[in-house]
Amino acid sequence: MDIKHLHYFISIVDHGGYSNAARSLFITQPTLSQTIKKLESELHTPLFIQQTNNSIRLTEAGQLLYDNGKKIISLMEGTVAQIHELNQPQKETIRIGLPTLFAIKLMPEFSRFMMSHPSIHLTMVQGGSRELQTALVNEEIDLGVLSFPKIESDIMIEPFQQHFVGYHASLVVPKGHPLATRDSVTFEDLKGERFSTLSKHFMLGKLLHQRSRYFGFEPNIVYVDDNWEVLLASLATFNSVCIMALEYKEFYPDDNLVWIPLLDKNGFFPIGVAYRPNETYSQNILELIELLRTL
Repeated sequence: MDIKHLHYFISIVDHGGYSNAARSLFITQPTLSQTIKKLESELHTPLFIQQTNNSIRLTEAGQLLYDNGKKIISLMEGTVAQIHELNQPQKETIRIGLPTLFAIKLMPEFSRFMMSHPSIHLTMVQGGSRELQTALVNEEIDLGVLSFPKIESDIMIEPFQQHFVGYHASLVVPKGHPLATRDSVTFEDLKGERFSTLSKHFMLGKLLHQRSRYFGFEPNIVYVDDNWEVLLASLATFNSVCIMALEYKEFYPDDNLVWIPLLDKNGFFPIGVAYRPNETYSQNILELIELLRTL
């Protein structure tokens, strides 16, 4: 039995008739009819019962051929796909965790690394540095670009030394807010404000809680979101303020928002490459770690 003829037969059933099947197969209806007659001759049995309304239904033999034929076609297609995969080089997947800001800033470096290492597939897992440190310990990611402080004892974070060495906490307020004319603010100035904030998965989300309590007040949080763009868009809606990395400003040019430096001893967050120091990494991952060390 020709596998192509079996495919034609299944197409007739799936399309409910010869004419639709012929169009889908890009062959003429007479050619399709002749193919089925040849198939029935080989099997010594009819496969279809012709109906008066020009529709079709299967004989018992036809139903058996259809059910098993679909399995044969599926098995054949899967086998061909597996054979093709044997001839393709296997790509190594590297999972790197990093906040959105770091992904934006470091995309050129990651792109160049992927171009020079065609055998790897780089997957970026985005989230807050606090949760990603835990993900690194739990081997849910292979390495990360994360911010200090280090909260997990089983990982190493080597700080960047040259260009993008960290980010600065800034207060973002809607234009017209009483604080909008200030050159700088401190946490003491924020008592009584309404906050839109990142969650505690992020260093800045944790900073708000820790420093507010240090200065004797509980932050009035009206909205929490881990999407920084959504968070900034919420300020006008909730008449709230937000603590955000100043470095995001260049990616969110909204004239209706004012970015004010937040002066605090914990207001700068160094960043670095994070990895498991006792892990036996592949050569590709070691090369990526070495690249990140130089940033």
